[in-house]
Amino acid sequence: MMNPRKLAAIDIVFLGPKLIIGEFAGGVLLCTALGTFVLIQGPSIWEFILGLYLISLGINYIPMLVYAIAMARGQSARMEMGDELNDKRRVMAKYRRESILLLVPFLVPILALTQEKRKVKGVGG
Repeated sequence: MMNPRKLAAIDIVFLGPKLIIGEFAGGVLLCTALGTFVLIQGPSIWEFILGLYLISLGINYIPMLVYAIAMARGQSARMEMGDELNDKRRVMAKYRRESILLLVPFLVPILALTQEKRKVKGVGG
């Protein structure tokens, strides 16, 4: 299953923290703003659904943004990836495939909360 923290880390390692924080912040702000605009302007059920979907995409980027900021401050993205960086091509392909899950409404916050709760309980990370 997708690990949002590692997905943010791999992006930071290969693309840099400034670009990734900007991308994730833009994802939160632009998706949420566009979704809100569509909800306000759209009288049809399809526009209502599209507006909610766009807002859910913005919400998906919140944990990614939080992780990216924390890793950039602590300069811990490489440490987060650990030995996975030994095979850069494989790890990049793996996390690029998993990044498609960012399009599933509310999946990222649910995964992030679940994984953080497990980490606090000491079950794993």
